[in-house]
Amino acid sequence: MIAMPNQWTRVWKAMMVMVAARSEKEPEESLAHPRLGPAQRREQIIDAASQLISRNGFWGFSVRQVAAQCDLTEPAVIYHFKNKVGLLIAVLERRDREDMAQYSHSLGVEPEQIWNGDVRFGIRDICDVLMARNAKQPEIVRLYTILQGESLSDHHPAYEYYQKRERRVIAMLTRAAEHDGLEHPQQEAYLALAMMDGVQLRWLRNPEDVDLMTLWRAYADARWW
Repeated sequence: MIAMPNQWTRVWKAMMVMVAARSEKEPEESLAHPRLGPAQRREQIIDAASQLISRNGFWGFSVRQVAAQCDLTEPAVIYHFKNKVGLLIAVLERRDREDMAQYSHSLGVEPEQIWNGDVRFGIRDICDVLMARNAKQPEIVRLYTILQGESLSDHHPAYEYYQKRERRVIAMLTRAAEHDGLEHPQQEAYLALAMMDGVQLRWLRNPEDVDLMTLWRAYADARWW
């Protein structure tokens, strides 16, 4: 092996350090678009995954599809979310955060008061807010509806998420029904959740003929007031 002069040795070592440092950074993304910041890139990827899952479900979408929709490489997507399950969880968690902010604003309470502590709203109040929010985001409702069906299997990665989510929602609706002084608060909670899910499914299947809020209000007026 030919020995290099000291200055070339130093240059060579510096180059190797730069290459190693680059390998630890985010993979090359796209040559077609300028690089986004990490937070913006994550949001872009979550948007794409949400659209794909709402059409194809968890089993029907791939990291490769998400990467293609964002004009990225697969390693770039994996860099942000580690794997397909991590991406699914990010999709669900973002939706929960955004919805919770809207619910608390509409009800005039702090976010933690919706799930915990003394409830300051009735069951009709919270259900109306939930349905009004969902009426504005059919793609997100479709995503949740598809995943809800898929996750009936305990092998689905969202199984535990949906189990816990339903328990929390039923507990929250039960407290709201208690706030109203209804005779069977937990029964009212299950009926309300079942009706909301059913009306939304009819709306998703036939949006031209079904007005989500009109149908929901017809039920709520007859059931409560």
